[in-house]
Formats: sequence, structure tokens, C-alpha cells
Amino acid sequence: MIVIGHMSYTQYNTIARRFVEEIFNARKTELAKNFVTPDIIYHGMGEEVRSLEEFKQWVAEDLSAFPDMKVTILDGFGEQNKIAIRWTLNATHEKDFADFPATHKKFETQGVDIFHFEGDKIKEAWTICNMSVLAQ
Repeated sequence: MIVIGHMSYTQYNTIARRFVEEIFNARKTELAKNFVTPDIIYHGMGEEVRSLEEFKQWVAEDLSAFPDMKVTILDGFGEQNKIAIRWTLNATHEKDFADFPATHKKFETQGVDIFHFEGDKIKEAWTICNMSVLAQ
């Protein structure tokens, strides 16, 4: 078992997977406090949120635009107190999102999240994905 800081890779990986499953797939934004620090910094697709409340609002807007969103984690790796996961997102674009008007079409895209942990919670995160599929 690889040990990273206070916790093992397996423990961080489990938290990261539960975070995606509970917050995005199960749409339980109220559980965010169990996974992220109160002062989380979340960098995603040209946006940046800097608190738990801003993060929950950001997630709620994503879930509103893509109400059937399903994230499937493909794989991941970690080093020290950071975990990267590669995923596929399937959803229907039901409401305007960023600069993309709603298409009401199903789409699939892939991406990567990098999570920086402080203790057993996510302190900072980066989402990198190709949302240009919404323009097609």
C-alpha cells in the first residue's frame, strides 16, 4: 500500500470517488461539507469558486443545466496528498451553460479532476474537460 502523508492513496482515492458519486451522481450537494474544506478553491472550466457555499451553488448550476448528469470514473492515480481521476460524463444539455445555449441533446465528454487534500477533505481542485461538444 502506498502511503501519502497521513493517509494512503487508497483512502484518498475512496474519498475522491465518494465525492463524485455523492455530489454529482446522487445530487446530494448538502453533503459537500463532508468532502471539501470550508475554504475550498475549485477551478473549473474558466470559473473559480472560493468557499463551500460558492462550490455548492456552482454544482447546483451544473446539475440544473445537465439534470441527468452521470459521471463514470475510469481510473486514477495519486502522489503525496493529491489524487487525479479520469472520467466520462454523459448528460443532456437542458439549460444554458457558460456560453452554450441549451441544445436539449445528449452528449458525452471526458475529463480529469485533480484533488489536493488537506487531511481527509479536498482543499483545492481542478477540473479539465472538453465542453466544446456542447457547440456541436
